[in-house]
Amino acid sequence: MGYRTNQCQSCGDWGHNRRGCPQIKEAHAKVEAMAKKYGIEKPDQEWVSTAWIDSINAASMKANGNVDHPEDTISWRARWHWEETEERKNAQARKNKRGRKCGFCDERGHNARTCESKKQHRKDCDAMRGLAHRVLAACLKKAGIVPGALMRYRDWDHQTNDYANTPVMVMGIDWSHVAQPGYDTHQGIPRHLDMWFREAFIKVKMRDGFVKRMRLPQDIAQQTSYNYQETPSNQWGLLSPVHGGTVNKDSGWMGDNVTMISPAVPGVYSWRSNAETTSDYMVDRDLGPVLDELLAAVDTTLKAH
Repeated sequence: MGYRTNQCQSCGDWGHNRRGCPQIKEAHAKVEAMAKKYGIEKPDQEWVSTAWIDSINAASMKANGNVDHPEDTISWRARWHWEETEERKNAQARKNKRGRKCGFCDERGHNARTCESKKQHRKDCDAMRGLAHRVLAACLKKAGIVPGALMRYRDWDHQTNDYANTPVMVMGIDWSHVAQPGYDTHQGIPRHLDMWFREAFIKVKMRDGFVKRMRLPQDIAQQTSYNYQETPSNQWGLLSPVHGGTVNKDSGWMGDNVTMISPAVPGVYSWRSNAETTSDYMVDRDLGPVLDELLAAVDTTLKAH
């Protein structure tokens, strides 16, 4: 099935819009030609007016012995078409005079594609994301949530016709869902420590063979104290960790990107407001020195929001 092209709102024909309408272009050309023919100068004005076209029609009537010749007269419709074209030209001229405005930094003279601020922002996003991956990898390794570990998931059991906790195997970490950046906004740097642990990034294989993503269990100590809850969830949890294992470094892993974060970036922050040391942000306080070392490696700090 074919699709119809644009329909012009002026003449009703298909295949073009008002900007490319042949009738509007023809009307504009007619006004310009008659003004030149009768020596009528177009006024130099910022805002378009058609009042001067009366002089063209008056000169035409005089030249034709006060007899109205439609082919040598500018109609009201032709006036409107000329005015529409001139207003469009003036608007474009004013825009060109202002210059290009960057959609990222709002400065003029360049666009977002060539913006140096946006290029640095993207580098900082990737550097912060690499830091988040290294921090989370250290926590998951100590917790034993690595490929081969067993977790539980509350699912419908068709044999008992009721919900039951089902063992599922950890296949790895989907790093593409950890600290997702926003490259097109100033607020897009993934600086929030607590949010690094809150997304569903643990890939598990269900008993039907399907792979789905699960969140970090709330009672795991290797996470921020803001996210931690001592009582295990009845929906999901960790059954059998694999201590001494290693996390997978694929599926969007960016932890190998150890790049200094720009001094303009305020640093990593947390919702925890009463922390005095880095260890206070983590339930497992032994992870505090690890976090300090990883932060120092990219020349950034951690503070309460």
